[in-house]
Amino acid sequence: MPLAESPYFVLLAVGFGLAFAWAARQGDRLGIPRLVRLDACIAALVGGILGARALHVVAEPLPGHPLGPGEVAQVQADAQDLDPAGRAAVLAALEAPVVPAPWAFIARMPEGAARAAAIDAVRADPDAVPARLWYRARPLEVAAFWKGGLAYLGGLVAATGLAAWAIRRHGAPVGPMADLAAPAIALGLVFGRLGCFLGGCCYGAVCEPAWWAEQPAWYAAPVGGVPRYPTALLLAAYDLGLFVALRRLLLRPHAPWEVFLALWVLYAPGRVVVEHLRADPRGGAFGLSTSQLLALAAAVPAAAGWAWLRSRRARPTSPSDAPSAP
Repeated sequence: MPLAESPYFVLLAVGFGLAFAWAARQGDRLGIPRLVRLDACIAALVGGILGARALHVVAEPLPGHPLGPGEVAQVQADAQDLDPAGRAAVLAALEAPVVPAPWAFIARMPEGAARAAAIDAVRADPDAVPARLWYRARPLEVAAFWKGGLAYLGGLVAATGLAAWAIRRHGAPVGPMADLAAPAIALGLVFGRLGCFLGGCCYGAVCEPAWWAEQPAWYAAPVGGVPRYPTALLLAAYDLGLFVALRRLLLRPHAPWEVFLALWVLYAPGRVVVEHLRADPRGGAFGLSTSQLLALAAAVPAAAGWAWLRSRRARPTSPSDAPSAP
C-alpha cells in the first residue's frame, strides 16, 4: 500500500513525532542531556519498528475476516498466474459462500512448502494461519512494514533494550530516561490506535447497535456490514488516560524506573480487557491472545518492582542509615 494511502502509517509517524517532541521538552526540565535524549529516541524508533515487525512475523496469524466481492474478484484474477495445483486450490475455495482472507495471500504465494502449509492451515482454521508462512514464501515482504503488521509489545521490548544500550554508551543512567519515555510511549500509542481504526484493523466482535450503530466506509471490509465494538478507539482512549496518569507520576517525586514500571503495570489491564472484545485473529494459548500473555508476563514482575521501589522510597531512614558527623 503506498504511504499516501496508509492512514495507519501516517498516524504512526505523527505519534512518534509528538512523543519525541514531548520527551524533548520535558527532558530539558528534568535536566537530561539533549544528546542522550536524541540518541535514545533514534534507538527507540529503530528498535520499536524492528521489534514490532519481528513479533508480528513470528507470532501473529494472517487476517481471517471474510473477503468482500471485490476482493474475491481480485483473488480470482491473481489465481490465474499460479501453477495448476495452486490455481485449482484457490478457485475451489472461491466457490464457498464465505472466503476467508488468507486465500488472498495464498493466491500471491509462489509454489512451495510454505504455500502448501498455508492451504492446509486455512482449511483447518482460517483464523490461525501463521503469518510467517507468507513471509517464508515472500521474504522481501518482511521489510515492508509500512504495509501493516506491527505488534506493539514486541516493539516496546526491542525499543527499550536498544535505547538503554544507547544511553549507557554515554555513561548516563538509564532509569531517568526510561521514566521520561513512559508517558511519551503512551502518547504515541494514542495515535497508533487511531491509525488502526482508520486502517480498518484491530476490529471488534459483533455488538449491540447502540455501541456502534454505523461504521465508516473504510471499516466495512473486515466488519462485514454489522455493528462491532470500536476496539481501536477504546484502546486509544485508554492510552490517553495512561499518558495523563504517567505524566502526573513523572512530575511527582519518584525513584528511578518507577514511572517506567508503572507503564507496564497500568497498560496491562486495559489491553487484557479490550482484547476480549476483538474479533481479528489474535494468536496465543490458554484462551488468551499473544498480546494478553505478553502484557501479563510483563506486568507481574513490573508490579513487584514498582511496589518495592515505592516501599523503599517511603521507608523512613533509620538512625544507622544517617551519615556520621565529621
